[in-house]
Amino acid sequence: MAIVHEAFTAQKAGDSERYLELTHAAYEQEKAAAWLLFQKLDAEPTRSVLFRSAAQLAFNCGKIREAEQLIAAALAGNPPLEILAELRQLNRKVLDAFEAAV
Repeated sequence: MAIVHEAFTAQKAGDSERYLELTHAAYEQEKAAAWLLFQKLDAEPTRSVLFRSAAQLAFNCGKIREAEQLIAAALAGNPPLEILAELRQLNRKVLDAFEAAV
C-alpha cells in the first residue's frame, strides 16, 4: 500500500514515469501475494481482494491481458458480492480496452 500511495503522489505531481515505475512494483508484489493463495479457496475474502488489487494495478500499468487473467483467477474462487461487483466492473474496463485496441 505504501508503494501505491507513493505512486499516486508521483501521479499528482505529474511524474508519470515514476508513477508507472511504482505502480509496476506494487503490481508485481500484489500479484505474487495473490498467486500464493490461488488454490486456497478457504482464504476468501483475502484471496479475491488480492487478485482484484493485482488486476487493477495491472490495468493501471497497461497490462490489459494480465489484468484479465487475474480477474479470471479471482472469479475461480468465491469472492464476496462486493468484490464480485468490483471485479465485474474492472472486467468491463478491460473489455473496453481490448475493443479500443482493435
